[in-house]
Amino acid sequence: MERMPFDTAVMIRLGAGSTKREVTSVKGAYEALVDWPHAKRSGPLYREAVSVVSAALAGTRSADAARKALIAAADEIGILAS
Repeated sequence: MERMPFDTAVMIRLGAGSTKREVTSVKGAYEALVDWPHAKRSGPLYREAVSVVSAALAGTRSADAARKALIAAADEIGILAS
């Protein structure tokens, strides 16, 4: 599976202690979505991010589209970090 790097990393806070996590590729976005807080997986932007990131991994969407979807989903639940 190709990594498909992002032009600019996305910083999010996931897990215990809300440690910052740097997401630098479509593969990394997929891994972050797998680690997403279970209670926050029902939001429409999370579902959209899963769809777009999966499509990017399949080669039908761009890395930029996946990055934007990840940002929107992270912002929706307040885990987007600077």
